[in-house]
Amino acid sequence: MAEAEAQRTAAGLRFDNPRLTVEGRPAVTGGRFLGDMGYGGTFEVPFDVGGAPPARAREAERGIDVAKADVDVERRRARREVWSAYVRVRASERRVEEIQSVLRIAERIVQASARRAAAGAAGDVDEMAARSELAVLQGLAESAARQRESQLMELRGLLDLDAGRRLDLVTPLAEPAPAAAEADLISRALSRRPELARSRARVAQLVATDARLAQELFPRLSVYLGVDAAPVSPIFGQLGLSVELPVAQRNQRARAVAQRQRTTEETLTALLLRQIVRDVSAARSAYEGRRRELDILSRTALPAAERTLELVELGWIAGRFDIFRVTTAARDVARVRALRIDALEAAWLEHVALDYTVGGAS
Repeated sequence: MAEAEAQRTAAGLRFDNPRLTVEGRPAVTGGRFLGDMGYGGTFEVPFDVGGAPPARAREAERGIDVAKADVDVERRRARREVWSAYVRVRASERRVEEIQSVLRIAERIVQASARRAAAGAAGDVDEMAARSELAVLQGLAESAARQRESQLMELRGLLDLDAGRRLDLVTPLAEPAPAAAEADLISRALSRRPELARSRARVAQLVATDARLAQELFPRLSVYLGVDAAPVSPIFGQLGLSVELPVAQRNQRARAVAQRQRTTEETLTALLLRQIVRDVSAARSAYEGRRRELDILSRTALPAAERTLELVELGWIAGRFDIFRVTTAARDVARVRALRIDALEAAWLEHVALDYTVGGAS
């Protein structure tokens, strides 16, 4: 924006730098060549009397509008990247918490298997199988913690923070709310998308460029003062007005290019309008699909897996099931919880994408 605003400097000036011409006139005939040296000079001030100066100022203003739209586009893109990184970090934290919860279940099974082995109710194979499952979960916990630190560093990079800067993320990753009606989202997108504002600003700038080039066809004038003197002739003063003859229209190509660019930009704007409608519809559909997936995992799959583990564990303690049935049920709980966190993260990322498509729904 600062660069665009600099284009406005002196854009509306009507006067160019004055021009001073001085010449010496030796006497070729009728006097001494150097002894009767004459002189002449003119002082000329060129200026615009047409509409070119205000047209240049208007073109600079339209350039500022384009720069503002560019800033809005970049700000919205950065907001999406930061928000997405935040969601990924919070999802990683939830994965760590869920794995720790499953670890506590695995540790409980290990302790129970050790007691059963000591009491002679089971062999060493039960305890070894339980400890093997616990070790796998401990490895997953380390991987989840590493992934969280990696994504936290990505968030620091987007915020331009030092590597050691502590970040306390306080906004929870709750289940996202339902999306608004598609017609409302499309209406918001068509009024808020900065890409549309940028495209329209470019069209306005190209219109201003064409108008400025047309105004520059008007010939520039110059007022001049001069003197013409020599010892062997009278001294003459000069006062006059000169006009530029627009014989060679040197900006014809520039005008043709500006007009074609305007036509291209108007076509791209029309295409963008139709694409926005398709993007909003697709983003909303994807978001609602992810919400339904999350709802199934949260309301049906996870409670069923946890209840199955509870019943299998009770049956194992009572001697009706073997340890492998228990570890399988515990593994199912861990898998469903991981799927739920994945669905929660995916739903929020689709929410961010929908917000980006709409141009700021939240």
